[in-house]
Amino acid sequence: MTDVTARTTTAKMMKPRPPARRERNPRGEGERLRRELLVSALGLLSEAKHPDDVSIRAIARHTGVSPTAAYRHFVDRDDLVYAAIGLAFEEFTDALAAEVATATDPFDALAAAGRAYRTYALEERGRYRVLFSNPMPCPDATTATDDEIEVGEMAFEMLVGLVQACLDAGAPAAATGATAEYLAFQMWAWIHGIVDLRITHPDQEWPDAAQMFDDAQRALGLARPA
Repeated sequence: MTDVTARTTTAKMMKPRPPARRERNPRGEGERLRRELLVSALGLLSEAKHPDDVSIRAIARHTGVSPTAAYRHFVDRDDLVYAAIGLAFEEFTDALAAEVATATDPFDALAAAGRAYRTYALEERGRYRVLFSNPMPCPDATTATDDEIEVGEMAFEMLVGLVQACLDAGAPAAATGATAEYLAFQMWAWIHGIVDLRITHPDQEWPDAAQMFDDAQRALGLARPA
């Protein structure tokens, strides 16, 4: 997979980039209210069975303002939801980065990212569903910041970097010629399956999640070489 293909695929899978942007309101008190609206939206989305069940009126009411106040900061409901997803990705990426920071080598770092991913998914099931399980609309115009738009791509790029570090450190997969981008997609698919099946089928007697991730890391040739 080429770098261009990887970036294009990631943008579509993680958080689609909108075709147009609208200028946001000035910073200050308005910025604080905008953040509160995003937090409310994310909370309601995490509790809803489907994102379409969350209206801008409900978000405004949860925040303690009128829908008119919400429209001062966002083009429409889809724009608000799109930016709220960026906030969720920010939390998710920060959780991964904090765990990775404690690692002692590339292989421990990839394992640490896996632990953080599992912990976030199983402890924040609603937010995880918002990020990876429920379809979200890509608005025609958005007030989202560049960070809110790109943070999903940044999360995947972090994973690519962790995989590349393992390859550079002599991981068995290096001998196969597979790229870090391809292996990162593989790792993502494995770990998403591990946690998503637990979320959607909680009554199943699943094997230990940590052991399954360790096995996936070995199977993909990304474990510490013997």
